[in-house]
Order: sequence, then structure tokens, then C-alpha cells
Amino acid sequence: MANMICSKEDLAILTEMDESLNEIANEIEHRQRFYKYPEAEIIIKSHLFPRFKRADISSNDRGLIYFLYGDYHTGKSFLLKFFCGLMFTAYPHMWKKEKIPIVRINLNNHINTAIQLLIFLLEKLGRPITHKLVNEWKKINIAKERLQTRLIAHLERCGTRILILDECQKLLNARNPNVPDIFELLIDLSTKSNWNGDLCTQIVMCGTNDGVPLLEAADWIQGRTRTIKLHPLNEVVFGSFLFKVYSDFTSLGISQQWALVDMTNDHQDRRLNPEVALYLYKRTGGKIGLTIDLLRYAVLLALDDGRYFPEKRDYEAIQLTEKSYRMKDVLKPIMKEKKKSKIRIRLQDRTCQMKNCVREHNPYATYRSLVHHYRRKHPHVELTFEDDDDQRA
Repeated sequence: MANMICSKEDLAILTEMDESLNEIANEIEHRQRFYKYPEAEIIIKSHLFPRFKRADISSNDRGLIYFLYGDYHTGKSFLLKFFCGLMFTAYPHMWKKEKIPIVRINLNNHINTAIQLLIFLLEKLGRPITHKLVNEWKKINIAKERLQTRLIAHLERCGTRILILDECQKLLNARNPNVPDIFELLIDLSTKSNWNGDLCTQIVMCGTNDGVPLLEAADWIQGRTRTIKLHPLNEVVFGSFLFKVYSDFTSLGISQQWALVDMTNDHQDRRLNPEVALYLYKRTGGKIGLTIDLLRYAVLLALDDGRYFPEKRDYEAIQLTEKSYRMKDVLKPIMKEKKKSKIRIRLQDRTCQMKNCVREHNPYATYRSLVHHYRRKHPHVELTFEDDDDQRA
């Protein structure tokens, strides 16, 4: 490989990006910016901020568990990150050494019991418990109580006013028979009498629509939860949102001469180009996360190409999916894969969607039986599960 000789003309492809472009690209890559929209402001003012303020009020022993949910990329985690930053800015005196007023933890797929959840939370909070000690507690049936006491003591010591459990749909999996036990733990954690001092950490759960059916059907937590759904932006709000993102990028040094915005007839002001705005709306479905990713990486692609503004080919070079995005190789044609039949099923579905199937009008008793039916009788069908395109066993 080292013996390969390249001509001087070939070296032209290695021309480095202009320094000013490089500085802008670096700032965009490391920039975390929140763009306000009406629904986010309402949720923060009416729900999250009051929870933050009332964490040390002991007038009500029955705490609430908030469940913030919505489709992928509707801005849930985006909103919570902004809320943390907002509270840090508004109450800097609370963020002292060893004080963490807001803790945000992403859950995983391996938590199936209340004890496992407690062990996981303590580990994430920097207070891991040895398996040997847990096993000793299990032998005398005090593991849950001891772990819960340690978690509460740590949250009190850190002055944690809100505990955010993100990706919580993983706790609400229909295959998990211990969901009631997990919610009993959450109720215990939100009950003021189980705490020693004035503080009682408020619990905010965040996840996708997958967790909604079980949450709404849970008799053991009725009256203790509040569900807040995030919706994709409508076209009017989406246009205003696009203009905020555009204004932010241009303030960093990106040229204003990109197709998203046109000059008005009197050349005194700028307005959204309706054709480009509608294209972006259709690409993202009005979802906050997808919109920001699409604009951000289109701008980066333009900068990499030596341009101060994105073009439509930059948007088209970014492939959006329900759960993530990835950039296409704009130099290579994309190979078309042979299409496979897809069927999307929901947790409440019980009948087969294939025509002329014996189970088309003969429902199964459980959701899992329906999934096994597709596996056995229709192996050529690719199943997708509401907002999740991953295969489920």
C-alpha cells in the first residue's frame, strides 16, 4: 500500500475545509440548543416546574408519577434536557458539591423486577451494591426494603428533587410479569411517609407509546399517575419552529441565502419558502427530534462540501427512520432491496391482518399468541410493533 504513487492532481481531493467553515462545523457538532414551541412551554410551566418546586412540601403523602410519552423523535428527551438546563440556570445555588437536584437515568431491557430496578438505580447513582450482599438479604426476604432505604437515603443526601427515568417503556414490556411489583416500588418511592426528611423526590417517567396500554390498565396505580402526551407539531407551529432553527444557524455564520427562506417582495424581510417547508414537514412528520437532526446534518454536509448553506440534495442525503437517522453515501447509488411484506401490530391487537387467514375474524386471547401465529403461519411477513421496527421474540 505504501508503494502506491498518487499524482499531484489527485491530491486536490484532500484540500482541507476553509478554517472559518471548520470552526462553524465544530460549533454545530458540539452545540445543544433548545428551540421553544408552545406544547413544551405548557408542559414545563404546568407540570415539570411545579413538581420541582413541591419536592419539599409534605402536605400530601400521595405523590404523583408523571409519564411523559409520545412517538419516537417527538422531543421527549430533548424537552427534559432543556428543563434540566433551565432549572440549573434559574436555581444555581441548588447545584452545590454533591448536590444533584435533577437526575436523569436511561433504563435498559434487562430490568424485570423491582429489586433489579433498585440495584440498577443505585449503580447509576454511584452507590453499587455487591451481589453477595443482595443474596444475603434475599435469603431473609428483606432485599427490596434494604435497597429501597439505601436509594431514598442517597436521593435525600443529594437533594434530588426530580428523578427522571427515560426509556421507561422497557419497564412496561408486555412480556414482563413483574410490572405490578415495579409499580408498587414506584408508589413507595413517591409516598412521603417513606422518606426521613422534608424532601420527597418526584418521579417523572419518559418513554414511547409502547408503555401506554399497560400504564392505563394498571388498577394498582390508578389515581397516582398523570400522563402527558407529546404530539408532532402542526404545520403552522412547524413553520415557526423552522424559522427559529434557521435563525439560530445563521447567527453562527451560516449564510442566509438558503432555500428554506426567501426575501419578501419589498426586500425588507425574510419569509419561509412554502415549498421547502412543506417538503421538510413531510420528511419529518412534524417531529421535533427528526427536524433538528435533518437540518443540523444537512448544514454539516453543506459545510463539508465548502458551502455556507444547505441545498435540497443535502436533505435528501440524510435518511430518516422512526428511531434514528443515517447519512447516505451521496456518491454511490443506493441498491434497492427486494421489498418484503410488512404488518404493523399493536399491543391491543388480537386478530391476524392477512386476508383469508382463519384467524382474521377469530381473535386470540393474548397479544403474544398473535405474534407466535405470525411466526408460524406467515414467516414471510416482517412484523413491526407500533413505533418499534425491531423484531420481538
